[in-house]
Amino acid sequence: MKKNFRSFIALFLVLTMIFTVNASAAFTAEKHSNPIYTVTKVLGGIIDGAIELLGFLAPTPDYPTVEEYFASGSENFYEGTDSFIDSAADGAKWSLGFGKESLVPANLIDGTKEYYTGGYFTQKVNGVFDDQRANAIALNDGSGRGTTVFAAIDGIGVTNGDIRAIRSAVEQKLKEKGISSDINAININATHCHTVIDTQGIGLDLLPKIFLSFFGGAKRSVDTEFLAIMIDRTSDAIVEAYMNMESGSLFYFETTGMGKDEEYNLYTEDEYPYIINKRYYTEGYQHSFACFKFVPDNTESAETIFANIGAHPTVVDESTKLLSADFPAFMEEKINEAGMNFIFIQGAQAPVSVNKWAEMPEEIINEVDAKIQIDPTAEDYKTAIHLGYEYARLILEAQNKAKEIEPILNVKMTEYVVKLETGLFAYGATEGFIGTTTVKDPSSKTGYSIITEAGYIEIGSDIVLLTAPGEIVPQLIYGNVVSAEDSYHGTPWTYEATASLVPDNKTVLVMGLCNDAIGYILPDNDYAHFITDIIWDIDGADKVFGPYRRHYEEMLSPGSTAGSATIAVLNELVKSENP
Repeated sequence: MKKNFRSFIALFLVLTMIFTVNASAAFTAEKHSNPIYTVTKVLGGIIDGAIELLGFLAPTPDYPTVEEYFASGSENFYEGTDSFIDSAADGAKWSLGFGKESLVPANLIDGTKEYYTGGYFTQKVNGVFDDQRANAIALNDGSGRGTTVFAAIDGIGVTNGDIRAIRSAVEQKLKEKGISSDINAININATHCHTVIDTQGIGLDLLPKIFLSFFGGAKRSVDTEFLAIMIDRTSDAIVEAYMNMESGSLFYFETTGMGKDEEYNLYTEDEYPYIINKRYYTEGYQHSFACFKFVPDNTESAETIFANIGAHPTVVDESTKLLSADFPAFMEEKINEAGMNFIFIQGAQAPVSVNKWAEMPEEIINEVDAKIQIDPTAEDYKTAIHLGYEYARLILEAQNKAKEIEPILNVKMTEYVVKLETGLFAYGATEGFIGTTTVKDPSSKTGYSIITEAGYIEIGSDIVLLTAPGEIVPQLIYGNVVSAEDSYHGTPWTYEATASLVPDNKTVLVMGLCNDAIGYILPDNDYAHFITDIIWDIDGADKVFGPYRRHYEEMLSPGSTAGSATIAVLNELVKSENP
């Protein structure tokens, strides 16, 4: 039945293609003449027209213009350190504090309420297998220029409006405690776990909220009871980290490589096949955990590990009914067992994912099997536990490579504009459902844009951490962006890779989904309407349109210029500090 239906759709699309060629002459005048471009143009136009009509009929909030927004000052935005230093201050030492809070509501623990998850649209959880947390560290280099906070929320993404609400709550709680804050930045990352409570609001719950909005109902599509808990407890974790700061030493190390792709033979034989790139089969993404380790001067205090890699936590199956934070939760479990605090920071992971089918070491298999013997419900989470335990093992074993970092922490944050184009994300942003910082912008196709954030951070003298507000394609940072020949539009990507602008002696890391969740940040030259992916995936479509080329990510993206807008800003930040 399914195959017959898809065959019918394929036939319909071919007929549509035949009768609409002339309507798209300008479009097909581009380098590509493949008929899929014509079909996409027509069907995508129909879909976009329906969304535009819905937006026209909906009671859109009254936003300020871009100019009005910047003229009024940026509320709950931090610019970073007031100056950059090249060497540690005299007698300076690192200080770090750690804090964590569970975000799980009591009514999910006792099973009296179900919640939608954030990654699988229709999935609901009615209980808890591990936990959904907010972890935070407060870091100070002893130079007198303030404290920088890094936090991670287990969730699909947290948009800028909610990030700013968390920042406001932090400052208010410190003030209530009589503490004068010296915080110069609060950078909050989403781990992008799918099988936890939805933190953003792009899921099935969006549909009834759209309907209710026409009658003056609630605008936010995320569960507002959970949203209040997330803001309150994340700010608690940050305050806890700030108050727990103590002096010590900071170290950096990396695990062994993890990203070999057998099919495309991308890496050398001695690397682990734990990371795969689902869209671009080229080098240009991080394939080892980058780890910071803080060792307090007080030997009674716990050490803290801060680990960063770009990879989707999508190992837990969407059919499960118990909340799980996927492999990061089980990494934390093992590192906690070793006596250390742990925080997982998501990187540049756009189409990069963990390899569910990777072969595990026998010791990990046996350990997880023993766990399942004790708790049979763990069977549904077996692969995530395997990977979490193995990743933790790699981190713990790599500690002997750690090198001490000089106490230098330079931070520069900026706001910038991303134009919204018609689509699911743009509709949610424009109509106020998903918590973006939205503005009127006549230069945008939809008349609206979003204000978001990016940052350039130096940790020590040779580590750079870039912050990006969405799921950014790592090749935009590290190089090897899709070529003109292979791109959807047949045009070149003209921006320099951000990492190439950083001195060669510095390691470049990325904190993705940081301070916002604007969806996928893709190269402009390879941006297609999401209907392209659906058409190309139809049985037999390859006979008409040629080999399948993935364009799923465009379904959740602000538009075709998000890539160039973001890289332009990141490149400018890098150049400003590396003239």
